[in-house]
Amino acid sequence: MLKKFILIIFIFIINLFNWAGASEVYKINSVNFDNSDNVIFLASTSKVQYINVKSMKLTEPDRILFDIENSVLTRPNSSWTFKNSDIQQVKVSQFTTNPNVVRIVITYNKDFKADKVRIHRVDNNLVISYNKNLFPQSDLRSVYNDEKAAENYYEYTTFTEDEKQIQQATDTKTQPATEVVAVQKAFNSKGELIKPDAAKIVINSPPVSKLKSVFYVNKIDIKRGNALIRGIGSIGIEKPFVVKEPDRLVFDLPNTYVAQDIRNKEFVLSEKETIKIGQFEPTKARIVVTTTEPDKFRPIYSYDSQSIFLAHDARILGLTLYDKTSAIYTYSAKKNNDTTDTLQFTFTEPIIHSIKKLNNVLEINLYNCSGFNHEAFKKNLNSEVFAKLRTEALPSYGIKLIIPIKSTTQVNFKQSFDNKQLSLQLTTPKDSEINKSGPMFIKRNPNVKTIVIDPGHGGSDVGATREGIYEKDITLDISKRLAKILDKKGYNVLMIRDKDETVSLQDRVKYTEENHGDLFVSIHVNSSVTPEGVGLETHYFTDQSYDFAQIVHKEFANAIKSKDRGLFKSRFYVIKNTTCPSILVETGFISNPEERKELMTSERKQKTAEAIAKGIQKYLGKE
Repeated sequence: MLKKFILIIFIFIINLFNWAGASEVYKINSVNFDNSDNVIFLASTSKVQYINVKSMKLTEPDRILFDIENSVLTRPNSSWTFKNSDIQQVKVSQFTTNPNVVRIVITYNKDFKADKVRIHRVDNNLVISYNKNLFPQSDLRSVYNDEKAAENYYEYTTFTEDEKQIQQATDTKTQPATEVVAVQKAFNSKGELIKPDAAKIVINSPPVSKLKSVFYVNKIDIKRGNALIRGIGSIGIEKPFVVKEPDRLVFDLPNTYVAQDIRNKEFVLSEKETIKIGQFEPTKARIVVTTTEPDKFRPIYSYDSQSIFLAHDARILGLTLYDKTSAIYTYSAKKNNDTTDTLQFTFTEPIIHSIKKLNNVLEINLYNCSGFNHEAFKKNLNSEVFAKLRTEALPSYGIKLIIPIKSTTQVNFKQSFDNKQLSLQLTTPKDSEINKSGPMFIKRNPNVKTIVIDPGHGGSDVGATREGIYEKDITLDISKRLAKILDKKGYNVLMIRDKDETVSLQDRVKYTEENHGDLFVSIHVNSSVTPEGVGLETHYFTDQSYDFAQIVHKEFANAIKSKDRGLFKSRFYVIKNTTCPSILVETGFISNPEERKELMTSERKQKTAEAIAKGIQKYLGKE
């Protein structure tokens, strides 16, 4: 009996040591890319104390490896191939299972600076960055802008995703490492190095652990009919707009990625109001608030821009928005040039603020601003543009700035990374220049003769790709069908390309202008980093192109059985720089397996061409 008892105790002690020695597995739930801001997100819900990462640089081909120890990839092994990028390919796989190691392989060209690659821990997520400008400390960045963000990267850089299982050994070449660039990286929640190993080379982690150039939305909380949108990074917002029937308030967030579990999930604000957020474009999120009072909502920026509070004016009263106050340290106004003026503030502590543009008034609320002298501010602010600026006290605490502006005034509102500086830039074009801000427009001609058709991509620029299928081939097929239909109807039809050849964006515009095109139609196939994306889109940029886009899209969406994703004002080069009414049609998603099969059928291509032709006819009043 005694021997049996001792044996039980011995087994218990052995198991106890095993339990103590075992560390929690780090589960990687998703891998997300933002190729415009040069980051790779490894999202995880695992709450582990240490994340150990080994890194090695190899040659032939040039590549860098990241081995994440004691980790499990819960999604399939994947690879991404980039075109027109310093990064050629990224592979993610479960490299070994005993022990558990997830390997990331980044293959790059000769111009890529591998020593600039960094790995950061943000909460329980890992972020791999490969741009030295990713974490600037002093520059101001835009948090509100009337203009849309710069052209999305996917117009110039395409990438393909192969969801098929990669070989377990993602990189099996047996060759010596040429340089060890980072070994045994383990961080706590503050981004500090943990458990240094004297026998290994240790690279210190960067002092900043918050992502500062993109925003990763991962949570929405509802508070008394208001929405707190939380994430990692630094949020920015484009000019909101209202959509009718039903009334909806729309905010676009550039350079933003939305977590899968909250995409398009509807949250209730009140009995008749809801809010949801979706991945509108690969690098842009869209917030939609269904409400009959769109003018009552305003976004409020947090201390560190890790969240925004989308608040209803009547429901914010009584809520605590801050736990510390800030005073204005300095302020100044300056005239940049004949059309642009800037108002700048420096605060003693991070400032919580909001900006809201109405018809002819701009409102800026400084919620935790204390010790403000209204009279001294207006007296010392020597500026013609800001001379009519008014100040008011907010209902509970803080200051409201009310700035009269013209309907043509463009607003760009910036803040520093520590939220102690704000910069408001107002640009008001002269009356004589309002109609000269873009190319000279050709007036709509009911007897139009020349229609230019632009099959997207071509030649070495294959466009989006899946399973050996190229966007350039689909666009050319649809374009030829469209040209044939329009030619039979008596139009002078010109094609940017009628074979598989490379044509630059600039040459496409030049060809259209030199041939005096009266209408321009660019045909494309959409793509997403995940297979869920599906549906039809039509894009325009100039105001004169809106009716053209609306009419064509209506016919297009009615004819094709796919999701109607809508009409968008976008800054694609070919529709931004042509002087005639111009549209870009996204005929479906090549990244969606089911829609990809349909896009390859003659029936889908023919219906697409017929629908676009019908829309052109209706726009011209011929049908």
